Amino acid sequence: MAAYRISLFLIAMFLSSLARAAVPPETIALLRAIEQPAPPPPGMALKASETITFKVPDTETSLIFKRIGPNTLYQTDLSLCLLEGMNDLFALAIKNKGDGPITGNKFEKSYGQAGLLIQSYSPPAFRMTTAVSVDTLRAIGLFSSIYGYYEVTFDVQHRKLGHVGVGLVKFLRQ
Repeated sequence: MAAYRISLFLIAMFLSSLARAAVPPETIALLRAIEQPAPPPPGMALKASETITFKVPDTETSLIFKRIGPNTLYQTDLSLCLLEGMNDLFALAIKNKGDGPITGNKFEKSYGQAGLLIQSYSPPAFRMTTAVSVDTLRAIGLFSSIYGYYEVTFDVQHRKLGHVGVGLVKFLRQ
């Protein structure tokens, strides 16, 4: 499992730095202009106010998603937001010499018109860790690729720790 997380770390760092360095803002703007949100497979779209429990593969983490808005997010913006978010969380884990609580008990990230917030739940325990936060970002990416790139709220459940956090993926109006 440790080798798996290290591999994810290296991939996320590479892709995040590649995304920042190799793709000029004009190209991102062009992609956004021509990109049409990919429709989910028939019968898989997340309906308004519907909740879906999504287990993150090979982890103890599950998210309960609920669609909150009619807006669809640009796949490019959400993907880069998630990659840069993973990069920040891995940097935090390296700085802290391992897993630990997320700084300030919340994590915020935005890219283009996609924004996300992860908040620890149930003070004073604050059990949302960097590892669970990375699992959460993975879940958002996987979930969105299956059900669609919508504005959602979510609850983060951990099999051993219980209800550890809440969050939001939002379309940022500019």
